[in-house]
Amino acid sequence: MRRLALPLIVGLLLVSCGKQSITILSPDSTEAVTVNAELAVTPKEQQRGLMGRTYLPEDTGMMFVFEQDQPLSFWMKNTLVPLQILYFSSDGYFVNALDMVPCEEDPCEQYRSASVAKYALEVNVGFREANDIGTGWHLDAVTLATLAR
Repeated sequence: MRRLALPLIVGLLLVSCGKQSITILSPDSTEAVTVNAELAVTPKEQQRGLMGRTYLPEDTGMMFVFEQDQPLSFWMKNTLVPLQILYFSSDGYFVNALDMVPCEEDPCEQYRSASVAKYALEVNVGFREANDIGTGWHLDAVTLATLAR
């Protein structure tokens, strides 16, 4: 019990600091990919996102957490680095990924989830391909527990 509780407690502390270690597992859970992500939970944090950043370190990103599964749509207004967005459902399963390009002037392109999603992870372009993330990949239980609200 103590071993299981420690990761959850550490995860909860990270959430309260605005950062979270996001773990994505392969369909058979034998492979894991970890991203150190800033959290965007409030509408203000979600609206700001990664705007104005000129660099995103490898294996870092921003996780957007919404109240419930819904069709999600993102844009790249005033975002200076190309990003890839990975959408996940409320049960943590990968929905789809899209490459997003910077946009300085309206109208900016909208990048929509293929179906309803609760989580959106923005990372550097090529992240999904480099880690072979696709159908059946899912967020691990600790990540889901700490993101749930």
